Amino acid sequence: MNRSFLKIIIVIAFLLPLTACMKFVTQQGNVLKPEKIADIHVGDSRFQVESLIGTPVLKDTLHPNRSIYLDDYDNPDTGEKYQHRVEIFYDESGRVKAIQRFGFNSGSTASE
Repeated sequence: MNRSFLKIIIVIAFLLPLTACMKFVTQQGNVLKPEKIADIHVGDSRFQVESLIGTPVLKDTLHPNRSIYLDDYDNPDTGEKYQHRVEIFYDESGRVKAIQRFGFNSGSTASE
């Protein structure tokens, strides 16, 4: 083993523990932008909804006509945190029957 390779390994060994001290922005679930959510309307197909905001985080086998989208954001540098949730209810033909929004602006809103 040559000396330069050994030096590189030693430097990496000392720097590696520092990565545990870093703070990371956490984004979990779907990215739910209010303007995209506003584009969902009663009567839209499941395909249209999923094309617009993606695949839902939760599909309940006991309630196959309900899709739940979650957006959980935490930025430790700025202290910004928010949680958004959208529940979309479909009729038997796979069309949007109702939309419930939680965490956007203040309170929840529902469309039927």
